[in-house]
Amino acid sequence: MESIAQGVAQRVIDLVLDALDMNALIARIDLNVVLGRVELNDLLKRVDLNELVDQIDLNQVLERVDLNQLLDRVDVNKLVAKVDVNQIVSQVDVEALVKNTDLGAVLVGSSSSLVTEAVDLGRSHAVSMDDTLARWVSRIRRNNHAGRAEPPELPNTPEEP
Repeated sequence: MESIAQGVAQRVIDLVLDALDMNALIARIDLNVVLGRVELNDLLKRVDLNELVDQIDLNQVLERVDLNQLLDRVDVNKLVAKVDVNQIVSQVDVEALVKNTDLGAVLVGSSSSLVTEAVDLGRSHAVSMDDTLARWVSRIRRNNHAGRAEPPELPNTPEEP
């Protein structure tokens, strides 16, 4: 008898649901009242965040990010203050760096620069000494020293066409 009653109840429920206009029923529900009854913390405890995050396409999210606007909000001084330069430098493989650098060319370039500067300095001192000697000789000979001696003028030669 019980199984017959269950069958009749199921049939009645199906007939009522088929006759019911669900859109009209939903339109009459005040969602604010329903949401007011929902315990949000209990609902969030049931959410699997890992499963939710796995469904996010980060490439799509990043395409929507305005990097210029994001970088404008970054305090670079505060960021750099947190950098441990000693820790970074301690990780540098100096031997590999020297091995991969053309150290010979660097040394030649810097030493040739030093030699050039030394030669220029020597020339400058030689000119200064020459000038000083010329003044002394002028004083000994009692001549007026007019300054540095200039090279003789070159004769004008016509240019060939």
